[in-house]
This record gives sequence, structure tokens and C-alpha cells, in this order.
Amino acid sequence: MKLAAFRQRLAAGGFARNVATLASGAALAQLLPLLFAPLLTRLYTPADFGVLAVFVAWLSNLAVIATARFDMAVVLPAEDADAARLMRLSLLINTGLLLLCQLLFWPWHAAIAGLLRAPQLAPWLPWLPIGVWLAGSVAAWTAWNNRQRRYAANAQGRVAQSLGVSLLQLAAGWSGLAAAGLILSQLLGQALALLALARADLAQGCAWLRGHRRQQLRAVAQRYREFPLVNTPHAFVVAFQDSLLLALLSALSGAAVVGQYALVLRVLKLPAALVGQAVAQVVFRDLAEAAGQGQRLSGLLKRALLILALLSLLPFGLLALWGGPLFALVFGPQWQGAGEIAAVLTPYFAAAFVAGPAFMVPMVIGRQRASFLFVLFGVIVNLAAFAAFYLASRDAMQAFALMSAVMTVYFAAYVAWVFRLLRHREASHA
Repeated sequence: MKLAAFRQRLAAGGFARNVATLASGAALAQLLPLLFAPLLTRLYTPADFGVLAVFVAWLSNLAVIATARFDMAVVLPAEDADAARLMRLSLLINTGLLLLCQLLFWPWHAAIAGLLRAPQLAPWLPWLPIGVWLAGSVAAWTAWNNRQRRYAANAQGRVAQSLGVSLLQLAAGWSGLAAAGLILSQLLGQALALLALARADLAQGCAWLRGHRRQQLRAVAQRYREFPLVNTPHAFVVAFQDSLLLALLSALSGAAVVGQYALVLRVLKLPAALVGQAVAQVVFRDLAEAAGQGQRLSGLLKRALLILALLSLLPFGLLALWGGPLFALVFGPQWQGAGEIAAVLTPYFAAAFVAGPAFMVPMVIGRQRASFLFVLFGVIVNLAAFAAFYLASRDAMQAFALMSAVMTVYFAAYVAWVFRLLRHREASHA
């Protein structure tokens, strides 16, 4: 009994250290853009940030399918050789998508930009496939480092990207490059992140990626087929939600409101998601290991949710109370509207931040199809309610308030559903 208790304390301490490593790296990675933001908001207009938001939204849509989500399965196999095969599959599919997208975007970038109702993006769409390839490669190496417990490397990659993007955007702003500077800095920052993440493997020649036969790759692809078949559309739907919302705002309100919302995404939603994902990485690795050993998963998930809930209290509380004045003070008076949007959306972003680790559970226990249906229903209800209310009222703030309420309830329901799954699983294994 004493030995078992001692091992549990060691495991809890390792979990806390790993969470602290990734969360501190993610927090620093998001603190840097916040420190630079007061300068950047005075060098770029809301319309410039609106162009970047649309570019990044579509980049994110394609990035979630770049590896067919085989990167998410890298932590699951018992054997390192199978994990390496999943990594190779991820990189091969990512490169194939790069070539396919180049064939589409280079000759028809103007027509595609017209279809997206973002003609200002036309000169930059040929660069979108490169951004997707970089994002897919970053995701793959993040997963590989996660399996190898190289959490410090993942933290360094986040900081390298954040610092690189911030400094490059600052230099581009001083040079008067406008939206072009924001987009080029985004791509170069991704490249810096990839180099930081893959540095240890590149130094050794990535020998573990070679020597795999086609039959072995097909076998591992078949074993983890739910990731491309179910998890990929799941992730695409989640990412596509932001793109559709930006398209709705652009059509109904114009570039200025899109730019205000883009700043909210930049300094609130994306940073919160990044810190939450950092914790989720540790949780996913530990959940997979615990499930393989037949252990209970609910305690690990509860601990992760509690950590994130405690981390959320101060920042989200301040934003809910004084979002408008804080944004006006930090970013300039013209951005007070972004702060008011942030205050209204705080419950939604806080719920998403805390619930992040719960989305790892279905991948571990084989319930991805049910999870996808749950998420699809939530996205449809959210966007339909937002669009219907906005069209009826023409009041953006009230529409954002409705979206915040709907999504807060959705995340609470998803967490409750996941714990219900775990209770049934643990009861059947008792």
C-alpha cells in the first residue's frame, strides 16, 4: 500500500511538472504578443488585422486536415516503431496536400479570393499552402515530442514562434507593409517554431523515419483509421466555425467589425486555447498510458480541469468586468469595441479553456464518432443562432452575447457527457 501511494505521488508530481513546463511556455508565448500588441495596434489598422484573421482562419481550416490527424495518434501505440510510422504518414500526407494546394491556389488565387469575399487576400493565397504545410509539420513534431516527453522542446517551439512573429510584425509595421507584413511574419514565425521543435531529431538525421515498409504503413493506417475518417472532419468543423463566423461578420458588418473581433481572437481566444492545449497535451499522453494499463481515467481528467479552472479565474474575471476599458487603455481608444466583445464572450472562452482536456478522452477510449456528432450539433446550433439573431436584430453585441451563452452551455454539457462515458467504462471494468 505504501509503495502504491508513493508511486501515485510520483506520478502526480510528474504530471504537475509537465503541465507547468508546457503551461509556462504557452503562457510566455502568449504574453509576448500581448506586450507587443499596444505597438502593433498603432502600426496596423483594424482592416489589416481583419485580412490576417481571414488568412489565418482558412490556414487553420486546411491545417487540421494536413496530416489526416495521424499526428494525434502518435502517442497511442505501445511500440515506438508504430509511432514512427504514424509520424511518417503524417509528414507524407502533409507534403502531398502542399503539392495539391499549390496546383489549386497559384493559378486561381484571384477567383478563390472572390469566392471567399476577401479580394484583398488574392495576392497572399498562393502562400497559404506553405503556411498549411508549416502548421501540419509543427503539429506532427509537437505530437512526437509529446510522446517522447520532450515538453521543454514543445514549450521552446511555442516561444520561438511567438517571439519571432511579434518581432517580425513590429519590423514590418515600421516598414509600412500593412497586412502583407502581418501575413509574412505569421509564416516566418511558423518556420521558426518548426526548427525549434525538430531540432533534436534533425541533428540526428531523423533515422527513425526511415526503413518502414509500405505494408507496415498500411497496417498502422488501417489500425488508426478513425483519425482520418472521424477526427479529421471533427477538427475541420471546429476550425471552420471561426471561418464561417468571420465570413458572416464580413458580409453583415464589414472589415472594421471583423478587425475588432480579430483582435479578440488574437489576444484572448487563441492564447487561451494555446495554454489549454498545452495542458491537454500532457493529459492526452497520460490518459493513453493509463488506459493502456487499465487504470481509471476520471481522476486524471478532474485534476486537469481543476488546474485550468484555477488558472482561468483571474484573467477571465478581469476581462468580464473591465474588458472595454482595458482594451482601450492597452491598445488605444479605437479598440474599445474589441474589449466590449471580449467581455461579452468571456464565459464562452473560459468554458472552452477549462474543457479542453475533456476532448482528449474520446480519442483514447474509442468514442470519436459520438464526439464528432456532439461537436457538429454544437457548431450548427451556435452558428444558426448567431446568424438568425444578427439578421433579425442587426445588433452585433447581442448576437455575441447569445453565442457566448449557447457555447458555455455546450461545453458544460460536453464535459458532463465525457464523465458519464468514463463512469460507464470504469463500472464495466470493475
